[in-house]
Amino acid sequence: MENKQLNTITSYAKEHGVPIMKEEGMRFLLAYLKEHPEINKILEVGTAIGYSAIQMAGVRDNIYVDTIEIVEDNVKLARDNIAAYGLSDRIHVYHMDAMEYQTFQYYDFYFIDAAKSQYAHYLEHFLPTSYVGSVFLFDNLNFHGIVDDESKSHNRSTLQMTRKIKKFRDKIQKDPRFETTFYPEIGDGILIAKRILE
Repeated sequence: MENKQLNTITSYAKEHGVPIMKEEGMRFLLAYLKEHPEINKILEVGTAIGYSAIQMAGVRDNIYVDTIEIVEDNVKLARDNIAAYGLSDRIHVYHMDAMEYQTFQYYDFYFIDAAKSQYAHYLEHFLPTSYVGSVFLFDNLNFHGIVDDESKSHNRSTLQMTRKIKKFRDKIQKDPRFETTFYPEIGDGILIAKRILE
């Protein structure tokens, strides 16, 4: 990917407060995809303005991304950015609530980076479109360190959300359906969950 073009997207995100994955987390994600050539079909929950979808599709020419975004303005920007990269044939943006997304498509990889308090619901909603071997990646499981240190925030709604994140993080690491690895030191806390049971 052309760094100059990507820098335009990241600059826009920073200036307009659009949340995108931290650089360290993105490097981890792309390295994971490169190490697993069997991953071809990806579902992303939380398109934002297309930054991560473009990066993922850029790993290999046979990677296809379906990505879901609820904010209309972001959807338009994402589609424009994706078209500018010539990737409209491999990245499809769906404008809807992720919980309303229905498909018969099975996916190899799920990148979940949307409403953090809904992670548990997203997992169960998309599980039927996965198979033994499918991988889920969840971002922001530290949420700026607040999940493990509530003194870093005095905002009630933020604390309610981070408690849900912690509950989800603890529960999925004990879930026998998955083989999980948590990377608290990478980005804002990344967890990989590989489905191992029907």
